[in-house]
Amino acid sequence: MTGKDSPTAAAVPTAATTLRVTFAYRDRDVRLVASRRVAMIAPPPVTPPPAHGQSGYWFELRGAAGELVFHRALNAPIRVDVEVFSDDAGQTMKRVPVPAPQGQFEVLVPDLPDARTFHFFGTPSGAASESAPSLELFRIDVDELRKPRGDAPTPDPGARRSDRK
Repeated sequence: MTGKDSPTAAAVPTAATTLRVTFAYRDRDVRLVASRRVAMIAPPPVTPPPAHGQSGYWFELRGAAGELVFHRALNAPIRVDVEVFSDDAGQTMKRVPVPAPQGQFEVLVPDLPDARTFHFFGTPSGAASESAPSLELFRIDVDELRKPRGDAPTPDPGARRSDRK
């Protein structure tokens, strides 16, 4: 990443308000469910900005010229496998793929005045593994996120809810 895309910890902007944004997913298709402004400071980034070809999940806020304004890594918000106890006495748990992943997750997005677009990155559909390079899975104008929508998301009773970030 270039210097303009590498904000130092001291240069990370903060905002007194945060957007609590709820997304729903079915496989890797992500859609916006709810958004509301809350009076709190969003958690800061704890990792360097993502590099091209990196795997994992994260979101970015970009400015009017496309510059990185903020980013934060997310802990597997789209659950593609689950831990289950094994019948084998020698193996206590194992990971089993979810045949049709679906659920919801929330992110806390700082409401920064310079932010113009929100980008969510993750493992693309059909990837051989979760370590495949991530792609953009969802993008929206921050002004759209600022519009209150949805009261409280109604969880899908058949879906497993992922970790909140």
